[in-house]
Amino acid sequence: MKPIVIVGAGITGCVIARELAKKGCQVILIEKESSVGGLARTYRYGDFSFDVGPHRFFSQKPQIIDFIKSVLKDDYTTMDRDSEVYFAGKYYPWPLRPAVLFNFPLITMLRSAWDLILMIGRDKKIKPDNFEDYILINYGPSLYNIFFKDYTQKFLGLAPKKIHFEWAREGMKRTIIDERLVSRNLMDILKSLFIFNPPKTEFIYPLKGVGLFCDRMKDEVKKLGGEVLTNSAVTRIERSFEKIEEIFLKDRSVKPEMVVWTAPLGEVCSLLKLPSKGLEYLSLLLFNIEMAGPVNRSYQWCYYGSYDIIFSRVSITSFFSKNMAPEHKTGLCVEITCRQGDKFWNNPESLIERVKNDLVKVGMVNQIKDMGVIHAEKVPDAYPIYAINYPEDVKKVKEGLSKIHNLMLAGRTGLFWYNNMDDCIENGIETTANVLSSKEVLKKVET
Repeated sequence: MKPIVIVGAGITGCVIARELAKKGCQVILIEKESSVGGLARTYRYGDFSFDVGPHRFFSQKPQIIDFIKSVLKDDYTTMDRDSEVYFAGKYYPWPLRPAVLFNFPLITMLRSAWDLILMIGRDKKIKPDNFEDYILINYGPSLYNIFFKDYTQKFLGLAPKKIHFEWAREGMKRTIIDERLVSRNLMDILKSLFIFNPPKTEFIYPLKGVGLFCDRMKDEVKKLGGEVLTNSAVTRIERSFEKIEEIFLKDRSVKPEMVVWTAPLGEVCSLLKLPSKGLEYLSLLLFNIEMAGPVNRSYQWCYYGSYDIIFSRVSITSFFSKNMAPEHKTGLCVEITCRQGDKFWNNPESLIERVKNDLVKVGMVNQIKDMGVIHAEKVPDAYPIYAINYPEDVKKVKEGLSKIHNLMLAGRTGLFWYNNMDDCIENGIETTANVLSSKEVLKKVET
């Protein structure tokens, strides 16, 4: 029996491997990093643990919550959300609520009120063409100019007019998380004045870091007879016109029945000698800081939009789980976006002094000497970049790959899809069902 090969051991890849192994399939899970988890892995340095930025589980679908708990068993905690945004030299709760608007500087509050009046009379049929249009239509020019414009341009390195409006829509969906919280636009924020008991958003978090989730699934796959190959990258793919015949790694090759690709979409195109124009991913530099004591904020994570601040987001590990740092100590995860191969990526250590100074500047840390060891980590292919023409570019790439009948795409990077962990789990479950259905079709064809 030929194995089903899953390339990429992020959440989606691990879910697919686990579920197929439970069905009795022979699976080989391939991961180029030294550990599984992808963007949901955990770095450990002695008694300190750091995720790849802030991660926590949330879903309004009971079957997804049941899946998460079936993997974690009792090794999780629950918590409310506590996030912030920093702009114009002040911190504000995020997502925005009506009370927040009243704490803005007077001129900003008046301009936002005027934006709201104009919004009431606007033609509802107006459709956005790009990121800038979407924010102007839904939040008005005041909030666009004081936060969204600079944050997005700093984060993606693209002018807002060159970014597809889906980035704004999906970005708000990903950061707000809970569909019950009505703050998708300025009008929704006003309406929420009349919600006296807004719903609490409760998150699930593994006690020892989000990486525990994929580690548990990896162990299950191995116990069920599957293979998990870390530090392994696909170096070559041999195929007939419509079928992948053999996958080559550094020290072995595999003849697969099927291949499920959850790694970056451009990589499989390159290996198959197919074009992948327009598909670019944003990478991350993480600065994981071991603090000798507490810090001055109590948020779980915060977005920093100002250009004069080098980082885009900071998370405090201790407010996810007390197991993430030794008692009376704190972990800070500082994120800076970049492109693979640029000057930041090639020399992340050159940014450490700037990171230290800016943490003091925003009031997170009192003085530089309060910061202990800083670990710089590189995270490639963290976000698909929704450039203005990305829908057409992705469609062409997927059409080319669809001609290979034993290849499936899945997951955040494999589908070029900006999503959350619950989406990855659901996609993994759906892909498993598709693989099992395709296996039956392939059997009939071969017979």
